[in-house]
Amino acid sequence: MRALATLCLAIPWVCLASSATKGLVNTNVIRTVDLQGLPFVREQVGVVIQNDHDSKVFKTYTISIDQDKAPNLSQLQVFERKSGHSLDLTKETAQTYRAVLRRGLLPGEKLSLNIDFVFVSLVQPRPQAVKQSDDQSWLWADNSLVPSVYPTRKQKTVVRTKGDVRVFTDGGARDGKQSVVFGPFTGEQGGGRVEVGFKDNSEQMEALTHRREYFVSHWADDLNVLEHYALRSLGPESTFDKVDQMVSKYMHRRDNLVKTLLVKVPAEAREMYFVDEIGNVSTSAVSKQRRAKGEDAFRVMQLRPRYPISGGWNYTWWHGYSLPLSRYLKVSPQSRHHLRLPFIGSMAACASLEGELTLAMANAQNTAVRQYELRVTLPEGARDIAVELPVAGRARLEPTKYYFDSIGGRTAVVITHENVAPELYARHILVS
Repeated sequence: MRALATLCLAIPWVCLASSATKGLVNTNVIRTVDLQGLPFVREQVGVVIQNDHDSKVFKTYTISIDQDKAPNLSQLQVFERKSGHSLDLTKETAQTYRAVLRRGLLPGEKLSLNIDFVFVSLVQPRPQAVKQSDDQSWLWADNSLVPSVYPTRKQKTVVRTKGDVRVFTDGGARDGKQSVVFGPFTGEQGGGRVEVGFKDNSEQMEALTHRREYFVSHWADDLNVLEHYALRSLGPESTFDKVDQMVSKYMHRRDNLVKTLLVKVPAEAREMYFVDEIGNVSTSAVSKQRRAKGEDAFRVMQLRPRYPISGGWNYTWWHGYSLPLSRYLKVSPQSRHHLRLPFIGSMAACASLEGELTLAMANAQNTAVRQYELRVTLPEGARDIAVELPVAGRARLEPTKYYFDSIGGRTAVVITHENVAPELYARHILVS
């Protein structure tokens, strides 16, 4: 013991350095950035962690997010690679999350994790302004090293795009026409900003705000749905040219204008309407009943705005319809009512004006929702209200509201969420 103390006094920095580096270590990190479904950017980080401590057992793993990307985070999930088991997450700060391991990681043990991120609106158009019929180019930029609170021994980043890669930062290597690889890097080697420029002519929209309201009737078998949208095109700006648009239409050439908004509604939807800030919009249609694998029958509302939406332009409107309440409301033997409703509906932007739109157009996940609010107005007299959510968060009950047909007022359940991921389109909320 005395000899060890003497050695530490003689060279204290050696003992401090040895102590500081003992703990969890990322032995290998592979980050795959998927830019094929813009405006959603999906990152999968495969990491092999190792416990280098002599005796300590680690039960959690901390995940870091770059400061510039944290406000755009839509979804985060962590899985054990071998078992596929999902790990519980706790948010500590805006940039750090803590994952709870299924069992403690003993000294010398390794564990492989998959960390899946979904971000919204991370890429930018470059150039920011183009002609109406020009190709769209986009720029992705990030740090070449994955942020982490732990030392990383080896890592690389793979970027995959939908269109051809046009330019990328020095240090990257082209892996086909639509893929670039940065690394592998050892330790802190290679740290810095990397960029990839690529072509992608698909529509990209952003709902600055989206509010969905359910009104549960206490008089009839009726569930009214009302949706408000404030939409913005994320594409490059261009000067609108009506003549060029008409020429493109008859010559079957593409352009960067969004002309149709597609909203999937249940097949039994009725009494549909489409209104903007000016008034009723009659340039709309409803498709025949459609059915896709794994989905209930549906129809598509084809909403055509008063003007084509060019890059950087906004459009605000609301639409609605009615549904049979009995399909969504069940009553238990204890006379407790259970209302199961879709958490959010999908909306796709389309540059086509064709009358018969394809299923792929209706299913396109090309609209990111930045601020979402869901409101469920319950019948008069509802009490002892419980809510089950498909997302982390809490529902609040708004003070009683009075309508022309109510005496004691009606309570509304309100849920807010930011940066909605497409995975939530199939989720439901349960109000009982």
